[in-house]
Amino acid sequence: MKILITIIASMVLMFSLAGCGSKNYQVTTKSGQNYTATGPLNYDVQSETYKFKNEKGKEVILNQEDIEVIQEKD
Repeated sequence: MKILITIIASMVLMFSLAGCGSKNYQVTTKSGQNYTATGPLNYDVQSETYKFKNEKGKEVILNQEDIEVIQEKD
């Protein structure tokens, strides 16, 4: 019985931690281009740019003035 409770508790913990993954963001530029950022966007104050990785793992750098909106994806 203790083994069954331990297994169930482990499974509940595993599934609850799986939902704590990194968030994705939809970045839309003023020219209408859309990017999906996997994980957080890093803002560089000195250069006024956002740096992030897209869904293919490629690093993307955009000027702040070129960005129309940044939205968290569901």
